[in-house]
Formats: sequence, C-alpha cells, structure tokens
Amino acid sequence: MQLFPSLRRAFRWHRRTFAALLIAVAVLAALNSLTARSGAGVPVVVAARSISGGARVQADDLAVVRAPPDLVADGAFDSVEAVVGRTAVVDVPVRAALTPSTLLGGEGQVAPGRLALPVRFGEAGSVSLLRVGSRIDVLGPTTEGRYGIVASGVRVVALPSAGETGLLADNQSPLVLLEVSSSEASQITAAAAVSSLSFALH
Repeated sequence: MQLFPSLRRAFRWHRRTFAALLIAVAVLAALNSLTARSGAGVPVVVAARSISGGARVQADDLAVVRAPPDLVADGAFDSVEAVVGRTAVVDVPVRAALTPSTLLGGEGQVAPGRLALPVRFGEAGSVSLLRVGSRIDVLGPTTEGRYGIVASGVRVVALPSAGETGLLADNQSPLVLLEVSSSEASQITAAAAVSSLSFALH
C-alpha cells in the first residue's frame, strides 16, 4: 500500500522531468502527423522552366512534384509521359502545373510540318464566332504597308472554353491557336507587332 505514496513523491520530485517527457511526446506526435500528411501528396507535373505558347513540350521542360490533393488543379497531369510531345496553347511559367487547358488535346491535331501559333485578335467579342476547325483569313498590316490578308485559310485548332479562367483568360482578347506554316507564323507575328489583328471567316 506504500506504492502509490512513493509514486506520488517520485512524481513531485521529478515533475519537471515528466513534463519535459510529455512535451517531447507531443512534439514527436505532431511531427509524425505532418510527415504523414506531406507523404500523402499526389504527383503533379509542373514546368521546370518557362514554356512558350506554341512550343512542343520536351522532357527537359518538366518536373514532377508532390502536392496536397486539395491544392492540385482539376485534371492536372501526374505523368511526364502524358505531356511530352504535346503543344503548349499559351506561355506556361516556371512551376505552373500542366493541365489539359494549357495543352493541345490529342495526337495529330497539328499536321506534320505545321506549327501551332497563339494569336490575339483586336475584337474580343468576335472570337465567339470561331469554332475548332474553322478556316479563317488573318487580317493585319501587310509587307506592302496596307491592311489586308496576312495569312489565308488557316485552321483554328484550339479555343478557350466559355467562362474559362486562369492561363487562357484575362482582360485581353482570348488566345486563339492557329495551325500555320513557318512563313505564316512569321508574317502573323510581324503584323501583330505593328497593329491589332482581325479575321474573316471562310
């Protein structure tokens, strides 16, 4: 029966030691909890360096990181293999997650030898008239110094979704991705540097 009084006296004598032990146990439990949560992150493919809109994504452009599931964008890719070889619709900044809205979907969307060129037109409202597959003439300043056809019969290969936010939508006219030749890409880019562009539907 003397056991409990002895334990009480021992506890009073060493209460600081017991308190320190209890704090250590609590800290260890918290660290274990944090480790468990971080270890439960899901893999996400992000840009290891800036990727230009219209560029074909290479393996060196990408990295895989782990992130908490509730911070990962819907549809974000978790495998580098699913992204390599596809074309960026817009400029992708470093550390941004790759999602379907930043890339062209499906193989063969751009014909061999052709390029995917992101273009902004001067009239934002007119973009709503376009559909994927539409053929258009791009209008702008020409090399002759007048406003006319810069590229004829080019195909629309990607459009921003209605109400889309983030990389594909801002206060400017939304980006339209066009399938063009190298020479057409140069002509359109040069014209856009001088004045706003417009288009005519076929």
